[in-house]
Amino acid sequence: MTIDFFGLIFLGLGPGIAFFLVVLARKSFLVLLSLFSAFLWLVVLLIISAIFRGFVPLDPEQGPYAGLLIASVAIEEAVRYGVWRLHRKTLEPLESMARSSGRRFALLDKLYMALAWGYGHSASHAVFFFLSFLPLTVSDGTYYNPACPQMSIFLVGALYSLSFGLILTSLMVIAFDGYMERRIAHIAAAPLLHLGASCLTLLNFKKNGCVVSMPVLVGLGLLLVLYTIGISWRKAVR
Repeated sequence: MTIDFFGLIFLGLGPGIAFFLVVLARKSFLVLLSLFSAFLWLVVLLIISAIFRGFVPLDPEQGPYAGLLIASVAIEEAVRYGVWRLHRKTLEPLESMARSSGRRFALLDKLYMALAWGYGHSASHAVFFFLSFLPLTVSDGTYYNPACPQMSIFLVGALYSLSFGLILTSLMVIAFDGYMERRIAHIAAAPLLHLGASCLTLLNFKKNGCVVSMPVLVGLGLLLVLYTIGISWRKAVR
C-alpha cells in the first residue's frame, strides 16, 4: 500500500536524509565527498555480490550466511582502511590551501569529512539492502519471514536501514579517530562492532528473532551516535 511505502521511507531513510540536510548539505565539499563515498561503497557492495554470486542460493540457515557476512565485513573493513589512506592524501592539499589563506584546518573539520565518508557508506547500504526492494510495498499484500511473523520483511528492512545508518556512520568517525590519534581501542572497535552488528541479523533465522535483533541494532546505533558526539565535543573544545 502507498501509506506503507511512505511510512517505511520515513522510518528507514528519514533520519539519514535529515542528518544530511542539517549537517552535511551546509558545505558543498562535504556534499561532493558524501556522493563520492556512496558511489565508492556501492561499487564495493556490487563487487562483493559478484564474488559470492556463484554460491547462491544459500541454505536458509545461520551457518552459510554467517560465513558470507564474515567475508563481506572483512572486505569492507579492508576498504575502510583504504578509504582512510585516501582521506589522508586528501587532507594534505586541503591543509596546504588553508595555511596559504591564513586559516587553520581544525580537527572538527576533519571530523566532518569522516562523517561524510561514513554517511556515504551507510547510504550505499540503504540503497542496496532497503531501497532496492521498497517498490514492492506498493502492492496490496506484504511479505513475512515465517520465523518472525511479528514484523514484515519491509519493516525489518527499514529498521536495518535505520540502525546501520547510525552504526556505519559512527564507526567511520570512530575508526578515523583511531587512525588519527593512534588509539588501538578505536581501530579495533570498528571492525569488531561492524561484525557483531552484522552477525546479530542472523537472529532473524530464529523463531521470533527479529523482535530481539532489530531493537538491539537500533539501540547499538544510538549508543554509537552518543559516543561519536562525545568525540566531536572533545575535538571542538581543543
